[in-house]
Amino acid sequence: MTLLLATPCHHDRVVTALVDLLARMAFRGAYRLLSVYWFLARPETHGVCVGVWHGREVLLIKNSYKPYFSLPGGGPHRGEAGPETGARELREEVGLHVPPDQLRAAFEIVSTEEHKRDHVRFFEVDLSSRPPITIDRREVVWAEFVDSRDVLSRPLGPVMRAYLEDALRRRGS
Repeated sequence: MTLLLATPCHHDRVVTALVDLLARMAFRGAYRLLSVYWFLARPETHGVCVGVWHGREVLLIKNSYKPYFSLPGGGPHRGEAGPETGARELREEVGLHVPPDQLRAAFEIVSTEEHKRDHVRFFEVDLSSRPPITIDRREVVWAEFVDSRDVLSRPLGPVMRAYLEDALRRRGS
């Protein structure tokens, strides 16, 4: 009889995979709870998203708790300006370090898509080379540069679609 012994390396991968799975479940649960709160309270919120462009490509992400593609972004911390929020979210979600002063304002929209009055500011940055992307596989489960000719064929929320349609029009794509 052959015994399969778990090597430390194998054990670490199993533990990491389990922790990642539990984290994704926690994100989905928290998002559902927030959705109920938004439905009941109808709050006013503020968010920032960043369009990271490399030539004709834009960086899309897939969050573990949403059914559609998005851009890196999130809500500001207390006292944090839009470009600082965008730079922080890029670091946290895709491991990209961009100084806040390199992010330029590009688009704003107010959405009631998730039963809240969400003020979303979009910033953009154009990169001369494609950077390495690092995701946590917990909140963000996928990230990739997508050709602008294909981006609108992806499942997108109305806010992301509005920004991308505007960005493609401005960029002549």
